[in-house]
Amino acid sequence: MRYIKRQSTNARGLVGRGVHVTAVDREVILDSENSVLVPKGKTEDRPQFPNNGHLRYNTDTSEFELYQDDSWRQMRFKEPNRDPGIVVQNLGLGNAAETIFGPLNSQDPDFPIPASAAHVLVFVENVYQLPATNYSLTQNPSGYAQGWYLEFASPVPLDKPVTVLHNFDK
Repeated sequence: MRYIKRQSTNARGLVGRGVHVTAVDREVILDSENSVLVPKGKTEDRPQFPNNGHLRYNTDTSEFELYQDDSWRQMRFKEPNRDPGIVVQNLGLGNAAETIFGPLNSQDPDFPIPASAAHVLVFVENVYQLPATNYSLTQNPSGYAQGWYLEFASPVPLDKPVTVLHNFDK
């Protein structure tokens, strides 16, 4: 009986042209001095049934994206955002009765709301408002459109403008 020789590749390691890929204890190790090419494609080419942890490059947005908490999100780097940057939003004038102003619009689809009330600067006329003392963030208050709003501890004085600066946390 004649035996056929198996290929010498190992399921746990692949070697070639200065690259060594191994899988040890459910961890993939890419040992290379060059680079790794991740999957890429248009938004419409995303996997139909993604899992948390999937990573790809979106050629429509020219951004790396990952699937996290059951949704696709752009990866953030340490350099400042190109767009939208710091956003100034005028929420209207006080009427001495109203305490809710908004909705907030940071113009950032990936992170539409600040991480906390302390991550926005709020001014009534030219007076800085203290987060958690003068106002809080409220989601979908009764009688208002869906979104995030500022809720002041007391009514904003008559004809005093409410201004918010966003995206310091991005």
